[in-house]
Amino acid sequence: MKRRADPPVPAPADRGEERAKLIGLGKRSISKSYYPELRARLEELERFRGLLDQVSDAIFVVDAVSGLVLDASGAVKAMLGCAAGELKGIEFAKLLPEHIARYAANLFNHKNEVLQLETEFHHPVCGDAPAVPVEMSLRLVEQQGDRCAVIVARDISERRRNEEALRKSHDELEIRVRERTRELDRANRAKSEFLSIVSHELRTPLTSVLGFAKITRKKLAETVFPAVESCGDEKVRREMIRAGRNLDIIVSEGERLTALINDVLDLAKLEANRIDYRMERLRPGEFIERSMEASDAMFEEAGLAFLAEVADDLPRVRGDRDRLIQVLVNLFSNAAKFTDKGSVTCRAERAGGYVKISVADTGTGIPQPLLGAIFDKFVQGEGSLADRPRGTGLGLPICRHIIEGHGGHIWAESGEGAGSRFVFTLPALRE
Repeated sequence: MKRRADPPVPAPADRGEERAKLIGLGKRSISKSYYPELRARLEELERFRGLLDQVSDAIFVVDAVSGLVLDASGAVKAMLGCAAGELKGIEFAKLLPEHIARYAANLFNHKNEVLQLETEFHHPVCGDAPAVPVEMSLRLVEQQGDRCAVIVARDISERRRNEEALRKSHDELEIRVRERTRELDRANRAKSEFLSIVSHELRTPLTSVLGFAKITRKKLAETVFPAVESCGDEKVRREMIRAGRNLDIIVSEGERLTALINDVLDLAKLEANRIDYRMERLRPGEFIERSMEASDAMFEEAGLAFLAEVADDLPRVRGDRDRLIQVLVNLFSNAAKFTDKGSVTCRAERAGGYVKISVADTGTGIPQPLLGAIFDKFVQGEGSLADRPRGTGLGLPICRHIIEGHGGHIWAESGEGAGSRFVFTLPALRE
């Protein structure tokens, strides 16, 4: 049998030429066409990697099956104190707190496209190193059939410090507010007690002065003045008229001061919650009618129309009859005081689970800047109108306390020169 010839062995000169070609030194070297492009791509990747290492977030690529770190970049060293290369091949769970690490497998099997949570990263080697609070975002991706998790972690230590400082400031402020509130409550109670004591001390002698003034005026009118009138002396008659007017002023101012003292006492009791309401089932129409009867003479004297529009089907309310009459009489008095002409109308209607009662006038109205403070103590609705009779400035605060004590609300609606409307609500009872 004829032996098969072996393939020819290339000459040594041919082998050297092939090696030179492969390493890019020969005349037909492949580097002339591919190597420059490959080198440019590698340099581009190196630049991108360098930029990636400068970002403030740490980036991890983790095998979703084994949980091992495949790659790490970004602010890994600044965050954990070790180079990115040292983390390759370790379990990602070692970076997490124990209560999350035991469920680390669930992180790589969730159904959400992106998972976000706040946690802490621990140094994988140095157990004594302080934990770093992070905000972590995890996204699952598939690459060439392998499932990986791309994890971006941001150091939120500064934010946590700011939040802690804010919380401490808030706690300190809250403590100061509580202390200040207690001080104000103590001062308010002391003020109320002082006003109550002073008012009681003033009311007793004032009652005597007012009583004697009324008796003196009556005796002069019945006995002294008729006798003096018969003497025919013009000078004596003028002095008699002046004395009568002076007594009228004493009685009028005494009654006004008595009303002020009574208001102060009422307000002190209301603010101290020392008012015992005599609560009963009431028909709104009944105490509205009683209030209008008590105020009717005031409107007749002022020449104003006094109207009522009360719905027939109003439910009953639970309240103190005398106190609710006090509220309405006060509102009627204010309306008459600041209405030169026109009318004052009291309306009552059902509004959901409440009975709504309003007192509307066609008077001067309340300036808008004053409207929000009209229920504060010692605020006068008339402002600079010197020709108006001045009140105590306590009537509306007393009304507010009484209505709120009945579980209702009171407010004012007005425009300067367009009249005023005071409205309050009372909870309706179920029949």
